[in-house]
Amino acid sequence: MKISNEKISYYWSDIDKRLKSLQENGYVKLPSLSTIIDLNSLSDSINREMTGLTFAELGVTHSNFIKALKLDSELTPKLFKIAKDNFGYNGNIANQYHIARNVQPGNSKEMYRPHFDSHLFTIVFPVKIPKANNSDSAGELIYFPHARENPKSEARNFFDKLYFKRYASKERLKKYAKNNKHIIESFDDYSPLIFIGNTTLHTNKAVSKTCSSFRLTLLSHFFDPSPKYGVGGILRLIRSR
Repeated sequence: MKISNEKISYYWSDIDKRLKSLQENGYVKLPSLSTIIDLNSLSDSINREMTGLTFAELGVTHSNFIKALKLDSELTPKLFKIAKDNFGYNGNIANQYHIARNVQPGNSKEMYRPHFDSHLFTIVFPVKIPKANNSDSAGELIYFPHARENPKSEARNFFDKLYFKRYASKERLKKYAKNNKHIIESFDDYSPLIFIGNTTLHTNKAVSKTCSSFRLTLLSHFFDPSPKYGVGGILRLIRSR
């Protein structure tokens, strides 16, 4: 997998401006991936490697995509600086977690599970976004920027996450959304989204049975300030089994 230097240079040309918006608003979108890469080929390759799994951590094609996009040189160091300067992050730049999420039409588990990420930054890379018939949902992301303050302790982090579990249903989340700013992102423009992971409450709508295909996104998480066996670390350990 290769993306020309010209396309890469153009893709990241205004990243400083976008990252300023990220710090101010809690989220920002990147340019569409459809202009620089063959997403159908990328989707087919990752789907084959996942062999029916819903989640898979950094497969070969996924890793090649990150390298081709030059994430490690064009974006990661800038996020690392923001993490240190604005969030008091004292960890290593290698503290990252990359995972592919593949949700099949009719999946009844991967929906309306609102949560905060343990990492400071989350990027959603849309690779294959299905269409649904009529008014059915297609796995759209619902996110609430600045839903909580940056937790100052692991205890605060744990109790916040426990508290927001009360909204883990379509009906309860709908009630919460009435009085709280939120955004519904379909990703049908194939523009990645960066958001502050540990202060943004987020979840997905259902990938309905009427959807034209599976829904594939690549998730990149950067810089978990919690201890190794904090809430996020334990959950990732359980998921990897």
